[in-house]
Amino acid sequence: MTGGGIDVSGGAGGVAASYEDMLSQADRLDVAGDDLRDVGARLAGMIAEGDLWQASLLCPGEVAAVQVSIVEASSGPDGALWASGEVEVTARYLRVAVDVYRFTDATLAAGEEALWTLAGWTFGAVLPVTAVGVAGVLIMNPALTMLLLAGKDDLLNEVEELAYDEPWLLEALTRMAPGAVQGTTFTLAALVPLGPLALMGLTRGKWPSGDYETSVAGLAALARNLGHLRDTGEFGVTPTGSSQDVTIDERHAVETIFDQQGVTSSRDGRVQIITVDGDPPSYIVQIPGTQDWSTQRGDNPVDLTTNVALMAGDDTVMVDLVADAMREAGIPPGAPVMLTGHSQGGITAMTMAADPDLRDEFSITSVVTGGSPVGRIEVPDGVSVLSLEHTQDVVPMLDGADNPDSPEWTTVRRELSDAEGGEGSAADRGPGGAHSIDNYAQTGAAADASDDSSLERWREDNGSFFGSGQAQQYQIGALAGG
Repeated sequence: MTGGGIDVSGGAGGVAASYEDMLSQADRLDVAGDDLRDVGARLAGMIAEGDLWQASLLCPGEVAAVQVSIVEASSGPDGALWASGEVEVTARYLRVAVDVYRFTDATLAAGEEALWTLAGWTFGAVLPVTAVGVAGVLIMNPALTMLLLAGKDDLLNEVEELAYDEPWLLEALTRMAPGAVQGTTFTLAALVPLGPLALMGLTRGKWPSGDYETSVAGLAALARNLGHLRDTGEFGVTPTGSSQDVTIDERHAVETIFDQQGVTSSRDGRVQIITVDGDPPSYIVQIPGTQDWSTQRGDNPVDLTTNVALMAGDDTVMVDLVADAMREAGIPPGAPVMLTGHSQGGITAMTMAADPDLRDEFSITSVVTGGSPVGRIEVPDGVSVLSLEHTQDVVPMLDGADNPDSPEWTTVRRELSDAEGGEGSAADRGPGGAHSIDNYAQTGAAADASDDSSLERWREDNGSFFGSGQAQQYQIGALAGG
């Protein structure tokens, strides 16, 4: 836990950075070994020099002592050649150690995911039976049913408080979710002749699967067969109004980014691009979170359909539209680009940063996400990532994976207070409040105030995005007849 009540992992101070330091040290040892071997070889060559042999005719004893010293210095137990071997063996041990550590990490992670998937399948398989049993009890006890209906609001509040106070329950459910959905669906399908085979066909062979991305892809395929979650439509990108002055100060950078995310998300279907003054200018592209929760595509593609498509690893209309807004803004090749997003916006940003074609067109050097499930997206070297997450926010848990610990990926986590959990409406209470942009702006302020080494490096690496600039919004709208 670092200052400001935040916990920082990854980045320059993370475990993976230590692995990189070990590998870097191994490289330096290899160079030192080569240098020592060269020194040893040159020392050994001195024995055969003519001047030394001529001197041996006049001073044989002294020359013999010199030759012995040369041999000891070149190939003796403490000599350069021997030392070069020790140094190179040490370098090999360091590389093997890193390989073992990484293999162990990967094996433990794969084993953990397999256990969660198995638990999910088991939970999903017994869920229909449990639901039938509960329904039977309620039917047989109408007084109990009426009591539960009368107290449903209080019960809902208790569930929200439990989820907020015990976030590990939410994490367990999200990690089991891919297996649980399949377990329930296959159990119900088994009630119909050839039902499981038909289900496999409807998911285009994606189910059954223990892989997260394939599980989501199967769910998407099933929904599309039923006319839902179809990522279609004809959309255009249009600049809106005049630009607004914005200042990204180094000591308030992350807070300002999320304040501006709030501005961007306050209107449906808006992408904001901040041009930061410089030579060349830098650009901050801000992408909103989910705004339409319908399973049917409407006029706003910042919707549930885009969410599922992104999580399934599919190409999306939203990514294309953000790229069109960047082209409309005239972002030139080579100009530094930071992509930022809250919730779905963060998934979109990370997906774009991982796209080699977009990186060929735009110099995407940085990504900032808040409340986004992005742990499974592989971002290439050279892209700096900063992810903010709240302990009580279920959304970053939806991918069932922790963010990787890598030198270029820093994750900031904060446990919110009860007050930040949200008094007021049900939408703002509990996990819903934990996902709010306002709370992420406060976490950004805590990150700005921190002197953690990973955050200090992030500020150094992203200096080109700090300064005065102009913010222009772009409307993403459905074309007539689209």
